[in-house]
Amino acid sequence: MTLQDGDLQNRIRFERKTVARDPLGGQDKPVWAEVVSVWAKATNNLAATTEAVAAGADRYREQVRFDIRPRQVDPQWRIVFRGRVFDIKSIAPSNDRSELAIIAVAGLTNG
Repeated sequence: MTLQDGDLQNRIRFERKTVARDPLGGQDKPVWAEVVSVWAKATNNLAATTEAVAAGADRYREQVRFDIRPRQVDPQWRIVFRGRVFDIKSIAPSNDRSELAIIAVAGLTNG
């Protein structure tokens, strides 16, 4: 199944962890830097959310599937979508390699 242009309605940003050097010679610190911003189809996995809420969880993890056009994506990166940070859990190409499906989860880390 090939993604149509009309399917790609959400802008997501991929970021990777880098080290920022202190200009005054202090300790280096890790920061997140943008790698690329792309258009994606976002599909919420409501089953995971519903299950967590039904179990009485105060905080739940939002799981989203992002479908994008094929590109190099490192699983160590993170996705920023609508101001929320998502950790990448899996990356898989479609059978015909026309799209990439990424499963990502929000609420696991502080970024």
